Amino acid sequence: MNVLIVDDQKLFSDTLKQTLEHNEENDFTVTVANHHDEVFKALSKDDFDIILMDIHMPEKDGIVLTSDVLRLKPDVKILILTAFGYDDYVQEAMKAGAVGFLLKDITSDELVASILGASAGTRIVSPSVFNYSRTQSDRKHESNIVPDWYNHLSHRNREILIHVMRGYSNEEIADTLHLSNQTVKNYLSVIYSTLNVKNRFQAMRLAMKFRIDKIEIH
Repeated sequence: MNVLIVDDQKLFSDTLKQTLEHNEENDFTVTVANHHDEVFKALSKDDFDIILMDIHMPEKDGIVLTSDVLRLKPDVKILILTAFGYDDYVQEAMKAGAVGFLLKDITSDELVASILGASAGTRIVSPSVFNYSRTQSDRKHESNIVPDWYNHLSHRNREILIHVMRGYSNEEIADTLHLSNQTVKNYLSVIYSTLNVKNRFQAMRLAMKFRIDKIEIH
């Protein structure tokens, strides 16, 4: 089976490629695309049975990419594979034509089963998506609140924090926002101080808790 992995996190995508190719029970041929341009280059050279698509990609997100790919290759099956299982992401992905939605905490056996199921025409949504949605629903009242620290962030700091929340590295943030790596580090230092956190992971969790990507930036 011919599989295309679309994910801008090279370490994750390369590890996933090795996992699938070393699966003893199935014959997977795996190609990796870390940027949307690489997706269309791969599609011009080969036909794929399954595409594993991350949502958060630089310049063009995975949901838009899903629509674009299906216009070009309507028979390919696209499974969203992401760290975020928000209800609106699931709905938008399915609307775009994805046949399934998986979270990255899935086991390798579950992933293989999902790939085989999607290839056979089954719609796939991993159980962890529903657990994620319930957790987010429990926190809905928090996400409707604009935290005080958010009002103390500049427009640029808010942009950078949203990218941090989405898993972007400093280099990817710098490339996307046309900044130097040192400038990004300087902004992050201010962000950590304003949020009263010590590191990137704590900032990411706080940003996700309040869904700052849904707060309109002024």
